[in-house]
Amino acid sequence: MTPDEVLSRKQDFVSATNLGPIDVDSHYWILQSLRSELEHDREYRLDGPWLSVRTFVVNQDGSVLPLKQAGFGFGYSPLSDIDPSLEGSAKVASREALFTLKSGEPLLLLSQVQSLPTFTRSFVPRVVDHAKFLEVRRFGLYIEGCLLGILFALGVFGWYSYILNRDRTSLLYGIWITFAFFQVFSLYTHDGLHFSEFAANVDGIKIGELYLANVLYSFPAYGQLIFFFLFASAFLQFARFFPNAQKFIYTSSAFFVLIFLHPIFSRTTIPASIYYLPNAILPLIICGIIFKCGLERYRDGMRIAKFFLIGCVPYFLFRLIFVWGLLGYPSIFSYMPQSGIAYLLQNSFVSAGFGLCGEAIIMALAVVSRNKWIQQELVTAQQSHRALIESQKQTLEITVAERTQELLEKHNALDEAHQHIVSSVNYASRLQRGQLPRPIRIDGRFTSFAALWQPRDVIGGDVYWLSSSLHAGPFIVAVADCTGHGVPGAMLSLLVSNSLDRIYAHDTAQDPASALLALDRFVRLGLNQDLPDSESNDGCDAAILRIDRERQTIEFSGAKMGLFHVSNKGVCTRYAAAKCSLGYREAVSESESPKVTTIAFEPGDTFSLVTDGVTDQPGGPTGTVAYGYRRLETVLKDNYQNNSTEIIDAIRQSHEGWQATNSRRDDLTVLVFKL
Repeated sequence: MTPDEVLSRKQDFVSATNLGPIDVDSHYWILQSLRSELEHDREYRLDGPWLSVRTFVVNQDGSVLPLKQAGFGFGYSPLSDIDPSLEGSAKVASREALFTLKSGEPLLLLSQVQSLPTFTRSFVPRVVDHAKFLEVRRFGLYIEGCLLGILFALGVFGWYSYILNRDRTSLLYGIWITFAFFQVFSLYTHDGLHFSEFAANVDGIKIGELYLANVLYSFPAYGQLIFFFLFASAFLQFARFFPNAQKFIYTSSAFFVLIFLHPIFSRTTIPASIYYLPNAILPLIICGIIFKCGLERYRDGMRIAKFFLIGCVPYFLFRLIFVWGLLGYPSIFSYMPQSGIAYLLQNSFVSAGFGLCGEAIIMALAVVSRNKWIQQELVTAQQSHRALIESQKQTLEITVAERTQELLEKHNALDEAHQHIVSSVNYASRLQRGQLPRPIRIDGRFTSFAALWQPRDVIGGDVYWLSSSLHAGPFIVAVADCTGHGVPGAMLSLLVSNSLDRIYAHDTAQDPASALLALDRFVRLGLNQDLPDSESNDGCDAAILRIDRERQTIEFSGAKMGLFHVSNKGVCTRYAAAKCSLGYREAVSESESPKVTTIAFEPGDTFSLVTDGVTDQPGGPTGTVAYGYRRLETVLKDNYQNNSTEIIDAIRQSHEGWQATNSRRDDLTVLVFKL
């Protein structure tokens, strides 16, 4: 029909509320009467869920003015006639049909529209102020940029976690975040597909029955959906605890792949109810399954499953809003003021993007907690294996004479368990080395810095620690020697390191003496040694330095661990520590409490902290004399003009020469630095 024919049949128009079910295969005519009560003329456009729209302006004199053909698939950018993918800014048709509503004048709009193949329930068009739309479009780019920045950072974290752990869960998390990043990058917002605007003109290009723009969005969208479900199943160990749920996720993933590939390789049209409804409902069902399984794992003792319980909530809510939009209902955000972020959130895809980003942040916390949980499981496994070995040894000693063949079989079992323990301890060693200060906490703070850290066994009880590089002003250097060595010492060293992180979590204002007393309290509480029925009585010796480079001063306090200071003129001074240890059942008395010593330094001065594994090591001609402090001071004075690495090498050579063929007595740690 022509516009004149339609206008001659005005009596056949019905109210939009009485229209009834909408047929997506039919065309509809919409007649609107508008009148502006504003003081100025404004430029407007129509917005609605249309596959195509042809709009005509009917003037007061009866003349009909056709506007640009609009809708999905008829232009490149909704904002500009410039195609950035072509040289010379070649012109292409815009998909926006703009018209001017003059102040005080009535206007008739006649539109022929066809619905998108979704569950559209209304044909009431929205009249959008084009100038305000441009402002919201810029705001939308800022929002999308923030989401992309968050996902990019989480992607770097995810892949770095996989490189460190080499496990399936970290791999699936990294892949999921990568797909999520590209999904947000190609987000189909209220003003179109941003990816096409930044990369190339993809509008109008088809792959099979799909436009290339749809493929560029659908591929990462389906990818992130599939790999989130696979990541969740790996994290919560579906294959072991919920095999039926695991099979359902695999089947659903295959279904999503088929739904994505069908329009590309087949020309058969799928009804909207079959194509969109499973896409909308199935992820919500799987999300509910994940929540239920996560709740059961949490009740069974997997405390880190709480992150999935929390993370499923925003993901489920925003996904529900997305489904609500697919079903043709107005967004709940439409009740917010029509400006700023409210207008963005009215788009179902944008709502899904926000939910996805919130879920990714919470899942990053889940991955971090999982790594800590693995460490705890490792310590538990080591203890159980050690008890098993001791039990088997006693059994072998009793029955060796009577059951030689049985002894051989049990010996083989012991050997296998031993290999398991060795590999576990080696892995624990890698974890312990990972808790030592990273280069980012060292670089820029010292003229030179070197450390010699050698556990007596594969893992040990010595630890050195530096405060975060994010804190301004003075920074903290600490060394601790925990009771014992091997696995017990390593466990204590982890407690000490975490306690130092708590003490100096927000700033470095606390002086070393009070920090040592806080460390004493944290260790005692962490081992329950403040209770009368405590079964352990362990602790540590420690020294803490608070270094202020601007004032060129060092505040030192030690608990059975002194500080060596060699001036730039070769004069060596040893600052004694308090005669107390930290963390044991008996609290530190006031008379033995550590005190703060303030030391002024000059450029070129050398400082060193050592554990008693250095000074107490027996050796020499008789093999029974301790290395002692005087030999260490001699090496420091002889090499004070060298850099820290050379001084450490000199100490190592001197100490190994003194030890000779004697066995190592304790863990060994030496810190040397210049300021």
